[in-house]
Amino acid sequence: MKPLWIIALSLLVAACVPDRCNTPFGEGGSIDITMPDFAALTSVGGSLTINRGYKGIFVRRTTYTDFVAFDCACPNDHEVRLLADGDWGGSVLECPTCHSRFETEYGNPLEGSVTGCPLYQYNTQFDGYRLTIYP
Repeated sequence: MKPLWIIALSLLVAACVPDRCNTPFGEGGSIDITMPDFAALTSVGGSLTINRGYKGIFVRRTTYTDFVAFDCACPNDHEVRLLADGDWGGSVLECPTCHSRFETEYGNPLEGSVTGCPLYQYNTQFDGYRLTIYP
């Protein structure tokens, strides 16, 4: 059995470590994907980042009727905005500071990332023209 002081010290250290998985998020909103600014979302696999949320919201169309939306705040450092990695056609987001990389199907970190935390995922609803994104 561990001495009481070791247990207390462990709890104190754990309390001082920031909860990096608790990524902040912001407001979503609605966009009309038939508008020219959102044309990338008219095709399955299309993606773009919109200026909403906490550090922007990365949106990708996964099927004719389904979309995924993730906040672009890095789970390792919430003040850093993730960028879409052009080499991967919008299927990977990368932190320019810690170089963590995240797949954009579920928002999970890829091997070699400094964080095990996934991206904050927004809910989406699509009516055929208008995509609504919300926490």
